[in-house]
Amino acid sequence: MSHNDGTIKRDEKNQVADSKVVQPIELIEDSDEQVWEMLVGYTDKDGVTHKEFTLREITGRDEEAIHSNKNAKNNGSRIASLLLSRCVTSIGTMTQDSMGKQRWEDIIKDLYVGDQDYMLMQLRKISLGEEIEINHVCPNPECKATLNTVVEIDELEIVPFSGTKKVPFELPKGFKDKKGIHKHGTIAIPTGLDREILTPLTRSNMARAETAMLTRLCKFDDGTLIDDEAMGSLSIKDRKYLQELLKDNYFGYDLDLEIVCDSCGEIFRGSLNTSNFI
Repeated sequence: MSHNDGTIKRDEKNQVADSKVVQPIELIEDSDEQVWEMLVGYTDKDGVTHKEFTLREITGRDEEAIHSNKNAKNNGSRIASLLLSRCVTSIGTMTQDSMGKQRWEDIIKDLYVGDQDYMLMQLRKISLGEEIEINHVCPNPECKATLNTVVEIDELEIVPFSGTKKVPFELPKGFKDKKGIHKHGTIAIPTGLDREILTPLTRSNMARAETAMLTRLCKFDDGTLIDDEAMGSLSIKDRKYLQELLKDNYFGYDLDLEIVCDSCGEIFRGSLNTSNFI
């Protein structure tokens, strides 16, 4: 990766994605489309998992559709889902035409966040090239330099899927109600729909967004209802524990970057997000 005013340092061992995770790109016979393989894939109602997908380049019509969609404004996750629903041309044996517009959009939203982000990266590569430009401001109050960094997509590490879609948990303290204390359950890996719903909340109230996210993803083994009130009443220790479980089971592109300011030498953490992809 190259830079103008800022640099990114990463371990050399993290520069190349795990060869077991990233599948080679192939050309489809008699077509300009390419085929890739998702890290997890989409499992249909018959239990069949579809991992291969094809894309076409982003067009001006796609940009027009995104900007005219009122629900997509100020929601980068909604934009990502909308763009994928238009530019992903097939997932396994399923196509846009065979599934219908609404069902196709629902399938895209049902994909795990890691798979969506992987698709977006490939879409960006074929539409705009390998490089992603990111802007940061040095957090040093005596510096505040504007840093412009160029990241090569192929230099980003891909964290492999652990194989677990629902992670068991045992809360340190637990949720207490009239029936007793509830500690055991599972937390699901978030989908594109989860991210799309929660993105607007993160701007107004991060803690409220965390409550909503954990409420959507968590279930107690004994069937005890987890609503916003129950999740909001959990101790900070329990909530942090659940957040760490999600982080430990994250898969897909590692979007956390270490930035070094060329002006003052300050080292800080930066990140990519869906708005940087397109």
